[in-house]
Amino acid sequence: MNVAAPLKLREPPAEIKAERRRVAAALTFRRSGRHSFLARQYTPHPFHITRPFHLEGDPDGMATLYLQSSSGGLYGDDDLSLQIGVKRGASAHVTTQASTIVHAGRGGTTRHDVELDCAQDSLLEYLPDPLILFADASLRSSLLVEVDKGASLIFSDAFLAHDPKHRDAAFALFENDIEIRRKGEARPILIDRMRLSRSSWPPATLENAGRYACHGSLCLLSDGVSVEAASAIKRSLTDAGLERPACYSGVNPLPERGLVWARFLCRDGVSLSKALKAAWRGARLALTGRVPPARNK
Repeated sequence: MNVAAPLKLREPPAEIKAERRRVAAALTFRRSGRHSFLARQYTPHPFHITRPFHLEGDPDGMATLYLQSSSGGLYGDDDLSLQIGVKRGASAHVTTQASTIVHAGRGGTTRHDVELDCAQDSLLEYLPDPLILFADASLRSSLLVEVDKGASLIFSDAFLAHDPKHRDAAFALFENDIEIRRKGEARPILIDRMRLSRSSWPPATLENAGRYACHGSLCLLSDGVSVEAASAIKRSLTDAGLERPACYSGVNPLPERGLVWARFLCRDGVSLSKALKAAWRGARLALTGRVPPARNK
């Protein structure tokens, strides 16, 4: 009996650009009585969300919501955007169910843009799990933050590189822009930009077997934030057992701008996730005086 040869899929030519899949999602949180709730949701495919819930030990009335994807990750023809608004007096914790995979671009470049809009006296925690950049992935991402007077915000931004075929093939491109603004002010509080390409990413060789392929940041933004907030984050990182050389961290207080900025370089994804969670616990403690309850995923 003849056995048919396995079908070989042909890679599309680089000059052929796939049609862009532009999708915009939006979430709005409001407060009613003691609790915050999801007042508006527009989450077309591939966006998906869980039902919001409340946890004992969180700030009064905080709603927790998990973001999900029904497409298995981000692809080269994706142009996705998400807007999260938290109205006056409301509080919300928004995270992802798991890390988001950025697949090989195959001649295209993925777009992923997020806008956070925090009204007066609101509290938002936007803490997605790290992006995973697969081999040949090409991604341009942005995070735009706008906060009103009296608003508080904790957000994280992180990524790591991974080749599922174990060839140590690097991603093609990663561009990431973060901009933080106060409403009514012309100049931004902070701009953070990063651009990495295949040529600038170190390969896994015997000489650099301990390379730091996992990067992350966490920001605490609030009126009147002080140097003590940075100390709380540092203590939380120490208590979590994060030490060199597995993880390098830096925590910088910028009280004149009303923020604390922490950055991490880690050797593996486990250390990166551990660092981000520890920094969040320290930031929440500094902001509310209470350690947050665990959120299982």
